[in-house]
Amino acid sequence: MNAIQFLKNEHETAKRTFGQIQAASADQRAALWAKLEPELKVHEQIEEAALYGPVAQELGSSDPSLTEWQEHHHEEVIELEALIQEISGLDPTADQWMEKIEELQETVEHHVQEEEGDIWPRIRQVWDQSKLEHAGEQMETLKRQKMPRAA
Repeated sequence: MNAIQFLKNEHETAKRTFGQIQAASADQRAALWAKLEPELKVHEQIEEAALYGPVAQELGSSDPSLTEWQEHHHEEVIELEALIQEISGLDPTADQWMEKIEELQETVEHHVQEEEGDIWPRIRQVWDQSKLEHAGEQMETLKRQKMPRAA
């Protein structure tokens, strides 16, 4: 599977899980969060290691927008990680927990829109199918290593 399809599948899984959390009763939220939280963390690590880092390194200054994206992506990851940490410290049955989940969901959705609408089309222009396939294989391997039960 190519890297972009791999990440798109991951986005769909996260979207479904956010929906399940929204629909869940207060006592079901903790179990759903225990599933989503590591997925979000590993997703960001995988896309940086196998796609955004290599693309920025290969292209260097020839495509400043992709180089800028890597920096922007890093800043967004820091924001996401702070929200994840904050949520993990709250009681899943509390209203404040749901408010933070909604904030995280909005942040993730914004991130996904940037990737799918702007960044991935640019990457498809500069990376051929074989590079995308190789990056996808790396992503699958990294996910198996970081989340052995999920693979």
